[in-house]
Amino acid sequence: MIIPSHSPEEVVREAMRDLPAMWNKMKGRIDRLQRRMRVDKSLRMMPQLEQYRSPAGNNWLIAMLPTKKVLNIAPFVWYRGCDGNYRAARIMEGGVCHHISHHAFVQYEERFNRTVDGMTRMKEFISRNMIFGAEYCAADGEVRVGVTEGYLKGMWLVPHQVSQLTTFVSEGMLFPDQVEQMRRMDEQRAQIIRPVRLPGSNVKPWDLPRPAR
Repeated sequence: MIIPSHSPEEVVREAMRDLPAMWNKMKGRIDRLQRRMRVDKSLRMMPQLEQYRSPAGNNWLIAMLPTKKVLNIAPFVWYRGCDGNYRAARIMEGGVCHHISHHAFVQYEERFNRTVDGMTRMKEFISRNMIFGAEYCAADGEVRVGVTEGYLKGMWLVPHQVSQLTTFVSEGMLFPDQVEQMRRMDEQRAQIIRPVRLPGSNVKPWDLPRPAR
């Protein structure tokens, strides 16, 4: 169970243990949304956000973005630290997990909405910015993650496995070199949202649990 005193690495580790329970609970909801996607075009590019509290006591926000053929899914686990502030981690089995600090959410609030509470602000950020494109600097371990409304900056905690994202920069505040980098990460995100898929496949394989062997 994730507790306030956990480090970001411990949060990710506990969330990984909880993934099977979360996916099992979400399977029915995902199936229903997939069926609706086939007949309801109004769902396309409309973010969906599901909440789930696991038997282990962990809180999940599962962001889903339907497109014409693909259902993009990004699970986030959230918790409140010892200071009572909200933090979240984007959990990817077999990929890079990103822990988002309270400070990044505060900067997001200052840029986009100064009136909402912490939970609403976190939900808003996740639903609008669920698709990540990332680059890193091998020399100093800095990680930059492009999202819809700007980008997040941080450092590796576990190289190529867990990053800590501490700073949010909105797109209108980027320096020229950052704008060019943002364009590259936008291309990554576009490929994730609308990948080239084989006929008959409508969910990216890394988004769902690995099939039982």
